[in-house]
Amino acid sequence: MIMRLSLDLPEDATCIRTTRLLSRSLLQEMKVVTLIIDDVETIVAELCSNVTRHAESKATHFVITLEYFKLRIIITVTDEGRGFIAENIPLPGTSRPDGVGGERYGGFGMTLLQGLSDKIDFTATAPHGTTVRVEKNLRYETEADADKACARDI
Repeated sequence: MIMRLSLDLPEDATCIRTTRLLSRSLLQEMKVVTLIIDDVETIVAELCSNVTRHAESKATHFVITLEYFKLRIIITVTDEGRGFIAENIPLPGTSRPDGVGGERYGGFGMTLLQGLSDKIDFTATAPHGTTVRVEKNLRYETEADADKACARDI
């Protein structure tokens, strides 16, 4: 592993931008190709948004961990919310409450995560909550950049 970064954050949407930019900055420093950086930033934003929008946690915080390896990044988000059952998620593009008394069209997050990730797992956590683990393969701008990242890989 090159680096492991773990953040314990309040269940508040204001943390999403900071977490996104942190993940982006670290991958830019490692000279990962921009398309992969964009994908990881989107994954991080979607996972954090899901917690702040859907978890309905009494604990009021969640943990995101970014584990950087030469060939992949593993993003893990754990909350203490109400959890969910994948089969009960409404289909993409269906109407749902927007949280402030209106309606919105949504349900695209799961499809987005599946499309951007190389591997994704959802696990219920005891006594309640969800852990999401996403893997994304990394590619570098040059072979020399990959070798430099590998030199840091312990």
